[in-house]
Amino acid sequence: MVAAWTAAALLSLCALHAEAFAPSMSSSLLMKRIASSKMSSRSGLNLKMQASSGSDHDILLRVARGEVANRAPVWLMRQAGRYMKEFREYSDKYPFRQRSETPDIAIELSLQPWRAFGTDGVIMFSDILTPLPSMGIEFDVVKGSGPVIFDPIRSMDQIKSLKPIDDPDNTVPFLREILQSLRKETEGKTTLLGFVGSPFTLAAYSVEGKANKNCFQVTWQVQ
Repeated sequence: MVAAWTAAALLSLCALHAEAFAPSMSSSLLMKRIASSKMSSRSGLNLKMQASSGSDHDILLRVARGEVANRAPVWLMRQAGRYMKEFREYSDKYPFRQRSETPDIAIELSLQPWRAFGTDGVIMFSDILTPLPSMGIEFDVVKGSGPVIFDPIRSMDQIKSLKPIDDPDNTVPFLREILQSLRKETEGKTTLLGFVGSPFTLAAYSVEGKANKNCFQVTWQVQ
């Protein structure tokens, strides 16, 4: 019973505090909207990527709203990554959280693919677990393994020790600077995308300690 309350309490807490970080639309809904857009056929997706300009600068946002467009918007789910030499130079030099939480670096990594390919969206360089340290749950991103929480939440005492995210400017001050700078760079030119883990994702990582498709600990605690 205590274990079940632990998982339920953590999920509720994550749901409450994720609201400050949550995007206005889920990625799955966004993909469905884009897949059903007028030019989402194979021939439409073969369009050469070009720098967004004129009426096309917000095509990704308009299609996400369900509007009809003359072509499918183009961006990459793994937009900044190992395929870019410039990106690898940063990843070889700085650990992940330093890159995602240092405004100058995060801004540069967010903009690199857009500058290179003219995609219809700029994806903020970040991580799905960004809210957790504000709550008192530290994590690191281990190369080759992904996010790892070395002290996973397994008891009600740990739940009670977590902190509310009532002052994001104090607990995650880098977010405002990164988003404001990216908006200034992209406004009128392309769509800015942000992302964060859903409440269940945040809770599952916090309990499991790492990615686990079976979620054994979470499943056991809610039974």
